[in-house]
Amino acid sequence: MLALFFDGEPPSADTVEGHRVLLRDAIEQVGLTLVEITPAATADEVHVPPPHPGASDSGVGVTWDLPYDDLDHMWSHIGLRKDAPREVKVVKLREVMRTPAWSAAPLSLRRQADDFLRGI
Repeated sequence: MLALFFDGEPPSADTVEGHRVLLRDAIEQVGLTLVEITPAATADEVHVPPPHPGASDSGVGVTWDLPYDDLDHMWSHIGLRKDAPREVKVVKLREVMRTPAWSAAPLSLRRQADDFLRGI
């Protein structure tokens, strides 16, 4: 884990990025595996847990319990800022779309997600 503590103003984006590079280099040098960096700047910094053993993919009886029918409003729910890098959004969105509940998501949201993944 890397945490940047500061007094007063938060560190600049360049400072944060410099420390991100140093952390990634250190991980590589000692032969560790990167699991997650928050906030993620690239797709490989997003942790996507493996599916639970025995998880049902049928979607029978699932509901969409979230109040979102617009993709721009859903980003914060999945742990992202609106200005998160596109490749990070793609990974997190695909993770949500693999859940059984996605089949019960509003049609407009599913269309927006498909358009987003196609780059429209």
